[in-house]
Amino acid sequence: MTLIEEAQNIVDKKNLSLDDYNRFIQIGKELTNENDKFLYSWSSEAFSLRLPEIASKVGNYSFIKNDEF
Repeated sequence: MTLIEEAQNIVDKKNLSLDDYNRFIQIGKELTNENDKFLYSWSSEAFSLRLPEIASKVGNYSFIKNDEF
């Protein structure tokens, strides 16, 4: 499985967790190919729409760092 496939699989999960968030962010940092970074940006948009789901489990949005999203 490629990193892009893994990122998309995370986005497609029924329930997201903080671990999923952390892995998704790590995938973005590991990408070196410009095409993969472009594809990841599309997944990032979809993932960002699901941040409230994670925040509801954590209790707030403090898990998001300044340089993420």
